[in-house]
Amino acid sequence: MRHAFAIAKRELRSYFVSPIAYMAMTMFVFLSGAFFSNMVVYYVRQAMLADRQIEQIARSDLQLDVPSVILGEFFKNEAFILLLVLPLLTMGLITDERRKGTLELLLTSPIRSAELVAGKFLGAFSMFVIMLLPTLPFYYVLHQGGAWEPGIVAAGYLGLLLVGAAQIGIGLFVSSLCENVLVSAFGTYGILVALSFVDTSASLARSIWADFIQWLSFFYHYVNFSRGVVALGDISYFATYLVFALFLTQRSIEAIRFKRA
Repeated sequence: MRHAFAIAKRELRSYFVSPIAYMAMTMFVFLSGAFFSNMVVYYVRQAMLADRQIEQIARSDLQLDVPSVILGEFFKNEAFILLLVLPLLTMGLITDERRKGTLELLLTSPIRSAELVAGKFLGAFSMFVIMLLPTLPFYYVLHQGGAWEPGIVAAGYLGLLLVGAAQIGIGLFVSSLCENVLVSAFGTYGILVALSFVDTSASLARSIWADFIQWLSFFYHYVNFSRGVVALGDISYFATYLVFALFLTQRSIEAIRFKRA
C-alpha cells in the first residue's frame, strides 16, 4: 500500500493548489454555520416561550431538550450539505488525470489499479475530514447554553464519516467513467440525490417493495446516527456501498488499462 499512500498525499496536496478545495470548504463551513446559528436562535426562542407559558399557565407543550434537539437537526442538515459539496471533491479524481494526460503514466507504471483507487479515495476522504474540523467549535458555543450529549455528537460524526466515505466512493466511480469534469460532477449529483431521496416515493405506500426502496435510501440509514443511535445494520449499509463502489472503480480502471494496452 506504499503507492496508495503516495497517491493519497499527492491528491491531498493537489486540492490546495486549485480553488476547488477552498470553494468546497468555504461552502461547507458557511452553510453549516448558517444552519447551526439559525437552529440555536430558533430553539432558544422556543425554550424561552415555554418558560413563559409555564410561568403563566403552569404548563407548556414546547418543553424540549434544546442542546439535543439542535444536535439532531444539525447533523440531519449536514447530510444534505454533503450532497452539494462532495461531488466538487470527486469530479476530477480520475477525469482530471485523463484531461492532463497523466492517467497513461499511472496505468503504465508498476502501480496496481487497487492502489490507485485506494490512493485516490484516501486523498479525497482526508480532504473531507479536514472540512469537518471547522465545525468542532460549534459544540463549545452550544455548551455555553447547556450540557449536550457526547453520544449524539460521536454518533453524528460517525454517520457523517460513513455517508461521506460512501458518497466519495460513488463519486470516484463516476469520475472513472467520464472524460469531462462537469459530466462527472452532474452524474455524481444525480446518483447521490436519487439515493438520498428514493425513500420519498415509498413513504406513502406500504408493501415489501416500498420497504425495500426505503431501505436503499442514504437518509433512511443516516437519520439514526443523527439521533445518537449506532446500529450495525446502518454501518454495514454504508460500508457495502463503499466497497462496491471501490470495486467498480477498480474494474473501470482495469478496463481503461486493457483498452490502452
